[in-house]
Amino acid sequence: MKNVKTILTLSALSLALGACSTGLDKSRNLGNPKVSGNTLAQQVCSVCHGNIGNNVNGNSVNPTFPSLAGQQKDYLVAEMNEFHVHTRKDAAAQQMMWGIARNFTPKQIEELANFYSNQSPMVSHEHHQAALVAEGQKIFNEGLLDKGVPACMGCHGSNAEGNGPIPRLAGQHADYIYKQLNVFNGDEIYTEGKENVPDVDLQRPNGAAMEGIAHGLSDEQKHAMAAYLSSLH
Repeated sequence: MKNVKTILTLSALSLALGACSTGLDKSRNLGNPKVSGNTLAQQVCSVCHGNIGNNVNGNSVNPTFPSLAGQQKDYLVAEMNEFHVHTRKDAAAQQMMWGIARNFTPKQIEELANFYSNQSPMVSHEHHQAALVAEGQKIFNEGLLDKGVPACMGCHGSNAEGNGPIPRLAGQHADYIYKQLNVFNGDEIYTEGKENVPDVDLQRPNGAAMEGIAHGLSDEQKHAMAAYLSSLH
């Protein structure tokens, strides 16, 4: 919660500073549609997703925030639109991204997605037990047929590079992946035994394909998947 309060404070400061900025290329004004997505990435988004000045370019150093460098453009556009209209409702989305993305224009979203999808992912420095990584690799490549979990590589690619609306997972923070698997699992538990559950009741309404998969993984297997994916580049 301390991290959340710090980021929200920084975001508010960005808005205040943006109001004083005279050059659009340096503006932090999230409410100005004339500020480009590239500028927002460098002046605002870099606070959480990677400091451009330190040449990390969308490679987050804090596992609370996902790395965006090299992420699939279509996926980034879809998620930013969900933040913008508040249809993605997991706790982190509400606390962090709803306020930041609420005034994004379609043009800014397109530019932000272009910017981050064209950045180079860095090698992860996370360290995990070799046995855990190996377990995650086996699940990613082969699935768990007895649990109804298909091989993840079938959708996410042999190196977890993603494809269009399917996100890149390679090199992502293990903690972030683990938390999102639990979000999908929570939606599956919520809908279990119910019919025609409206999207508005789900944390990630566009994650239907992941709900059953996440539900079929034990807690250890979720950690194993996260460890393996974070080890990829």
